[in-house]
Amino acid sequence: MYFLGLDYIISSTLWLIAISIFIFAFRKQIKKLFYKRASLDLFISRLKSYLEKTHPYIKFDFTIIETSQTEENPELRKQIIVDEILYQFKSIELDKDKYPRSTPKELQWSGYVFNCEPNKDKLPPDWIQRKNALYVRDKKKCFRCGTQVDLKSLQPKLIRSLKDGGKYHLENMIPLCFDCMKITSDDPKKSSFLHIQDTLYDIVKNS
Repeated sequence: MYFLGLDYIISSTLWLIAISIFIFAFRKQIKKLFYKRASLDLFISRLKSYLEKTHPYIKFDFTIIETSQTEENPELRKQIIVDEILYQFKSIELDKDKYPRSTPKELQWSGYVFNCEPNKDKLPPDWIQRKNALYVRDKKKCFRCGTQVDLKSLQPKLIRSLKDGGKYHLENMIPLCFDCMKITSDDPKKSSFLHIQDTLYDIVKNS
């Protein structure tokens, strides 16, 4: 019985060594078996379609799709791509050359000029009219990214702040979406949670 037990131990040890050598030799191929073989074509297609349709004013650089090919885990690669896109979205600065120069007279009203003057920290009494005029003038789109906004969610931003001598002239105002308003605010912490982030994570999850 002793010799049978010793044979078993030796045999098992040799098998373990052989299996270990096999795993080491073919570790890359074996590793791939644990990941989905499906390509990222659907994910990339949905990602580009969403960005081009929802944020047409931002020209995203998709080089990351090529440079991330060395990552074998497709889920981790998706995350790398999304993180880069979010970084680009946050980094885009307002284009001062595109600031509106004038506002059509039909979008102005009686008392418009008078109410452009700041009154301490109070908004102008015709603020809703100004917001609506901004909404119409910029064709219901965020000035920074081009996403469609409704009147309720539109965020008016002064190009030149009140503390720097700015006023409530429509020429000094641009419409932004919630995300772009957060990004262009003076507090960087406000851009921690963005709508675009949630949407991109949903694309990752469902692709």
